[in-house]
Amino acid sequence: MGRPRKDSAEQPVSERLERAMLRRMFDEPVAAITVRALIADAHCNRSTFYYHFNGVDEIADAAVERAIPYELPLAIASMMVAYTDASPSPQRFDELLHDHATVVPEQVDTLCLLLNGPNSALAERKVRDALSEVYPSIVAALPGDDGRDELALRVIFTYASSAILGLMAYRGSIGLGVPVERMIGAVAPEVPQALIACIRRAMRG
Repeated sequence: MGRPRKDSAEQPVSERLERAMLRRMFDEPVAAITVRALIADAHCNRSTFYYHFNGVDEIADAAVERAIPYELPLAIASMMVAYTDASPSPQRFDELLHDHATVVPEQVDTLCLLLNGPNSALAERKVRDALSEVYPSIVAALPGDDGRDELALRVIFTYASSAILGLMAYRGSIGLGVPVERMIGAVAPEVPQALIACIRRAMRG
């Protein structure tokens, strides 16, 4: 018997399966999702599913990783670097937000829903893993490299990451009714400026 085709004429089967998994993960814990349900949603057969994935846990990991807007941590890093050079006014903060924090809205919405759903622990772990991967790049982009307090920088980064994840989960809990920019604006520019002040202190060691 020949192998199942990896791609359909329209969308790759693996992507259809991952999208089906994400939709179910908004409301169902991974342990409750079955292969039968996924292949019905993605309009494929069981052999095709197992050609791409070893099981439900593997597709859950893949689906969440695909959902993470990797522009988000890079945008945060870019804004942090921009802030270390000046203390911008609220108007300047709006400009920085526009220039540095552009992400795909659909991906942000998906992540907000995941962080507020029954699989929030998995989603948060995956996001933290992604942030950890870009952390060295963030630190390397900060001006100066002598006498840094590495522990303080890591604490600040972890604190900021936790705050962002909390805001995203809250946004998911209220049905995505509040734009991301509005939520950031509620704590800006004072909170970002306070974090940058902490970063500057840590940079001096």
